Amino acid sequence: MRASDWAFIAAIAAAIATLIFPLLFGAAPDLGSAPMAAGFTTPILALEFARSAGDLAFLRGDVAEALRAFLVNTQSLDRFFPLAYAGMAALFFLALGLRHPARWLAWAALAVAALTIGADWAENAVINRVLDAISAGEEPQAGLLAALQGHTWIKWGLIGLYAALFSLLMWQDKRRLLAIPGIVAALAIAATWLSGSSGEVAEIMSLLLIPFMLTFPLAAVLYLRGKSASLEAGAA
Repeated sequence: MRASDWAFIAAIAAAIATLIFPLLFGAAPDLGSAPMAAGFTTPILALEFARSAGDLAFLRGDVAEALRAFLVNTQSLDRFFPLAYAGMAALFFLALGLRHPARWLAWAALAVAALTIGADWAENAVINRVLDAISAGEEPQAGLLAALQGHTWIKWGLIGLYAALFSLLMWQDKRRLLAIPGIVAALAIAATWLSGSSGEVAEIMSLLLIPFMLTFPLAAVLYLRGKSASLEAGAA
């Protein structure tokens, strides 16, 4: 078995881990007395995309204690989640690069996916500081909220970039149906940024990421089964 095959298998294993994490996170408890920012229905997204102290009102007070505890637990698990979802992408791109070492686009996508892991960890560090401040009854400072926005968008920007690169790689390999979820995800992330982190758009974006993430194990299986693509056959 080639090294690239092992990388595809590892990508499939990482995909399985990615699917397990939402079960580990569990369902969020009821909100406190304050609603999330307009358009948001998912607490972690409302936290990530918070632009002002008012957007975090749903986490304040004793009535939101259970929700804060849920998010703290989510954050503790989220230390490992990037290794699953971004690791899955990195391993897939590694497999493509190993099959054709001169294929620089695969190596570039691998680098972007690897950077996403660090970016997610950096975002988590800022989120933890925000949660600590709110739990202590303090108002998160403007600088902290600016850092949250910055790190959040670095992470999402990198995800959007490797989604676009994935689609380009699939298009080159004549696997054009597999290219669709990636370009849709990249466009959804761009739309969320252009909307100013709108809750409605961010929630739709998060849903559109699901088929994109599921495309990695599907593509890996197809490559392992040797479903020919014209570019791949020509490069072999």
